[in-house]
Amino acid sequence: MNSLAALPVLLTPLLAWAGMGEDAEHAAERVLLEEKVLNVYFAGSEEGRLTILFGNQVAGWQIEAVLARLNNEPAIRGVNHTRVETDYCPFR
Repeated sequence: MNSLAALPVLLTPLLAWAGMGEDAEHAAERVLLEEKVLNVYFAGSEEGRLTILFGNQVAGWQIEAVLARLNNEPAIRGVNHTRVETDYCPFR
């Protein structure tokens, strides 16, 4: 019975770690919407790292502004990015 009582205490760090990818994605969504950069594809890893593919219609200055803001977000542990030749549909 004591081992069952300790289970929530042992799982708490794992549950917090599992949400890091979702927190990073939510932070990225907010930044991208605020910067009006919608023609992208992005995904977050379990560690809170982001991979962002910017569509070819996103201007270089917009990419720089987004990256500067993303690097200051505490939920984001790192960003990999590139510009691709694809025209992504704006996310909503």
